[in-house]
Parts: sequence; structure tokens; C-alpha cells
Amino acid sequence: MKIAFDLRRIKNPGIGRYMKCLVEAVLKQAPQHEYLLIMPPGAEDLLQSEAPNVTWILSEAKYYSIWEQFALPGILRRHKVDLLHSPHFLLPLMHPCPAVATIHDVIYLACKDDLPSRVGRLYYHGMMLAAVRWAEMVITDSEFSKRDIISRLNAPGEKIKVIYPGVDPRFAPVFDPERLKQVRSRYGIQDRFVLYTGIYKLRKNHAALLRAFRVFLDSGGRGQLVLAGPMEEGKRVLRRIAAGLGIEKNLVFPGFVPDEDLPALYSAARVYACPSLYEGFGFTVLEAMACGTPVVCSRMTSLLEVGGSAALYTDVQDPRRFAEALLLAFSNEDERHGLIEEGREHAKSFTWERTAAQTLEIYHSATEGFTEKAASA
Repeated sequence: MKIAFDLRRIKNPGIGRYMKCLVEAVLKQAPQHEYLLIMPPGAEDLLQSEAPNVTWILSEAKYYSIWEQFALPGILRRHKVDLLHSPHFLLPLMHPCPAVATIHDVIYLACKDDLPSRVGRLYYHGMMLAAVRWAEMVITDSEFSKRDIISRLNAPGEKIKVIYPGVDPRFAPVFDPERLKQVRSRYGIQDRFVLYTGIYKLRKNHAALLRAFRVFLDSGGRGQLVLAGPMEEGKRVLRRIAAGLGIEKNLVFPGFVPDEDLPALYSAARVYACPSLYEGFGFTVLEAMACGTPVVCSRMTSLLEVGGSAALYTDVQDPRRFAEALLLAFSNEDERHGLIEEGREHAKSFTWERTAAQTLEIYHSATEGFTEKAASA
């Protein structure tokens, strides 16, 4: 079977890691197939494979463009592809082979602030509806996302399969004192700290963490709050809130942190806090656990499912309760030990090998279903 992956968004920090880890795991696990990797220019070094059964093709077709609706079907026909997998949901409306789409979540429909443009949301909604209709199978990351897709897209539940992503093996505890010291110095961290990583969006709920951190300090806690990730206009907003709370001097904004520094940053943190109100999966919770960092977490959306019994859950909208959980995970050694041990074990169950094996089963089901439909047409 010749399998094509549409990887034109592999440069994106979030979806790109999913694409890279999934494709490398599938290639390793099923070398009997042929593979066509559709990549954007300049991304040739982002995947590791020199196997003779892998063909690379660079496509200039922009994501969410009219041109991709013509370019992708042409590529699939020329290369006689048997199955297309789009790991970021978008499918060409006319595809000459069975297709599998991954819909990670429907955040832009659930959280309009993430995509303020009404035209953009309409296009996004339309393309997701098309993916649900035309894909042989749809993969999603969590049972929560499956329910959300069924509800918001009126999708048939039997077509949607939950396959948990894995945790990149690079996320493991860092014990080397020099490496930990270097990462602290690089990002201006001078004390023990609570960490939160991610882009700035209203649903990420950074403001609630700031309010809880004020109560944390008032309750005897001591340290810094490190908000890592691309902030853009969020930094100004959060600095203003922090100034009003009197915690601006405790706040650190490292900005974007490259993958090579993230394990050490997680490992150096005393606590990882996730106050998010909407996540389709919540990779950072598992990454922190894999690095041996206690996690204090929101109960919202998929986070209970992802964190299992290995996180300390709290009402993140209540500053007092949130602060109590932070202080417990920060200062109580018995609680910390339990969260660290259970978190590391929990994270081990999310492997890309398992994700790849389950995804390959979906490919076979999709091609069989397509053949049966064609025979009965």
C-alpha cells in the first residue's frame, strides 16, 4: 500500500510535533508499505528517514487555499496513492483514493476568540464538515473531542475513532545540575517556580493563574511564576494584571522555548500548572509528568481524561482553591512524591508506538471500507 501524508503544516510548533512523531513511528513500524510525504519548502530536515520506501515531495500549495484543492488531487493521482492521511483535518474535496482525517479538536467553533474572523470560522466549519463527510475514517485525540465533534458537526459516531497521541521520548527528567542551571540562567529564572507553557489565548486562562499566584504568595508560598510560550499582545495584558495584583516582580516571560530546552525547564519547575478552560488533548500535562514535575490541573474538557489520577485537580476559577492546590504540590513533600511517581508512570502509557499501531489499523479499515463501497456502487 502507498500511503500519503499531507504534512504541509509540519513547521507549526503544535501540530508539527504530532505530524513528526506519528509519521516517524508509522514508518518504523510498517516498513512494508510505501510512503509519500507532502512537505512545505524548507521543512526537509524536520523528519528523519532515509528509507528507500519513502518519497518526499515539496508542495507550494498554501493551507486553506483554493489552489490546494487542485494541487493535492494531482499529486495523489501522479503518485498512484492508495490512502491519504491528513493529520490536520483538511482534505481535498475531490480525492482519488480513500482518506483518513485527524480532527484534533473543534476549538475554533467552541472558542470564537481563537478565530475572531467570522469568514474564517465559516470556512473552517465548512472544511471540517467536508472532512467528516468525505473521510473514510476520522481520528481524534480524546473521548472529549469525539463527543464535541459529534455534537458540533453532527458527525456519525461510528466513523470517529479515538487514538491517544504519544509523549515524545525526549521528555524525561533532567537531573544534571549544570543543565538545569543553564536553562534557569537562559530564561532569567532566579528562584523556585511554578511553570505554565503555551500560547496566549483567553481559553488558556493565564489570568486565573495570576490571581491564584497572588493568593499563593499571601498564603506563605514563595517563588516565581514562569509563563513560557509565544505571548504577543498577551504579555502586555498579563503584565497589567500582574501589576494590579502586585506580583509583577515574580513574573517571568521566557517567550518561545525550543524543544531542546523544554525537558530541562519542566524538570527545573517545582510545579506545572494548567488552568486551561478548553483543550482537545493537553500535551503539556503529560510532558510535565514525564519530566517528573507535579501537575496542578483544571478539570475542564479533556484534561481529566488526559491527566487520569496522576494530577492534582482544582477549581481554577476559584483563586483560593487554585492557590491551595499550588501550595500543596509546591511545599508538601509527601504530596509531591506521590504526584511525581504516579505522573511518570501515567505518562509512560502514552507512546507513539501504540499510536502508530492503532493508526495503521485505521488505514486498513479505511481502505477495506472504500473497496466495499466501490464494489457495491
